[in-house]
Amino acid sequence: MKKTVLAAAIILWAASAAPAQVVSFKLAGGLASIDGGDYNQALTGLNRTFEDTSSSLTGRFEPLRSGLHFQAEIINWFFPAFGVGLGGGYYRVSRENTVTGQGLSSGVPYDFRSTVSARVSAIPIFINLHVLLHPLSRLAVDVFAGPVFQVVQFNFENPLVSSLGSLDQTETFTASQTAFGGQAGLGLNFDLFPGASLVVEGCQRFGRVSNLQGNWSLRGTSDLGPISQTSSEAVAWYYELAAGAVYPRLGFFGSGGPAGEGVSNARKAELDLSGLVVSAGVKLSF
Repeated sequence: MKKTVLAAAIILWAASAAPAQVVSFKLAGGLASIDGGDYNQALTGLNRTFEDTSSSLTGRFEPLRSGLHFQAEIINWFFPAFGVGLGGGYYRVSRENTVTGQGLSSGVPYDFRSTVSARVSAIPIFINLHVLLHPLSRLAVDVFAGPVFQVVQFNFENPLVSSLGSLDQTETFTASQTAFGGQAGLGLNFDLFPGASLVVEGCQRFGRVSNLQGNWSLRGTSDLGPISQTSSEAVAWYYELAAGAVYPRLGFFGSGGPAGEGVSNARKAELDLSGLVVSAGVKLSF
């Protein structure tokens, strides 16, 4: 699959660099959404864990869903209705939530506060094949599709404070990876005056990133003393933990993954970057 996408990208890139009758520059921004994959699935397990083990609970961890994006594209039009574009951009999807509550440990009540902050930042680079239709004199419909290469960074932070054991710790993880995928969409171009158009478009983007390996740390204090653990080769793992019920979880471990009582179905976590991208902007043609 990756070889097919790469071959298509090379062919379209060569076409985008060839002489054209008209060249357009498009600048747009809007909202980009992602599926989230294993990260969002693990959040459901974390919510259920707190719900099942707390005597009182306030708040909820919400999934990664959408964020702002911008992008630019240069399109070579070889014919009035056919062109190839080369573009790139940036988007960031983030979420931070805090839950507070109380629980019981061996009959002793305790308070806790946990904050989960996650961010996916990506630089997509894409090549599109464009087909332009003109149903009205000042309105054009742009149908486009092509391969997408993304440079992705995932950041995670989880401060946890609990009166149980006087715990005050923060876990962090940062990793970068690349992803191959594709996109397909539809745009409306409204001519403002010769050479300038208002653009509104939407596209479905596809892509997944796995094998997230990076820097992990766990630092803090407790009744047992200071906490200080680090690794520069930690990997994000998805697994299921049986503790009364079965809870999906996300954790950061070495290459061997999580192990121990109740752990099953462990695999390297996958972030699903697929989602709808909605944009508005301007297109200038020369």
